[in-house]
Amino acid sequence: MIVYADFIELYHGLCNITGVTVEVHIDCNASSEMIDEESLASVVNAVVKVGIKKCEPTVAPLARQYRETSSKFLRSRLKHQIRKHHRTWLKDVCAKKLLSYCADLMMDFTLSDIDVVHAAVVHSIILCCRVTTIEALSDLKQMIDSGRLSQLFSNMYTASANTGLMSRLFGGIFRWFAITATVILSTEEYSRAFKSLTGKLC
Repeated sequence: MIVYADFIELYHGLCNITGVTVEVHIDCNASSEMIDEESLASVVNAVVKVGIKKCEPTVAPLARQYRETSSKFLRSRLKHQIRKHHRTWLKDVCAKKLLSYCADLMMDFTLSDIDVVHAAVVHSIILCCRVTTIEALSDLKQMIDSGRLSQLFSNMYTASANTGLMSRLFGGIFRWFAITATVILSTEEYSRAFKSLTGKLC
């Protein structure tokens, strides 16, 4: 469990933490023969790279408008535009079966001002997410507690599964088989991030 300061500003000799990175763990109920977590992590990393390089200049202003307005109509329109931009830019790095889920993932994180730094595999996928505000950290926790991220990654695992092997194992019932993913942000991880973000001096 790693929480550390990413950005440090020096002002009058004082150290001010302006961002932290937290580890989000993603577990699933399928064997390594059915899924290739290394490949899925690589897809996430490629998506993040494109998101930063191509999508961010366009979607960042839209996301700021989304967070600043209370209009449900405007929020809905901005959300749709952000998702559309992500789908457009991710077509070249995402398999068609994963495109919709990756666009949703990037849209959710963009709206909440959460940056995915890196995805790695250590027994399971670990998603390193950077947040710079308490609001972003709370949004990340809410997405996890509500099951939103678990459902997204369940869909991604299921879509990227080794369908040939699963068909042999489950035969005719394969089309009803779905992989269940569980996304976890530990209490300790959340508490450390919260403390880092609220502590102005170090």
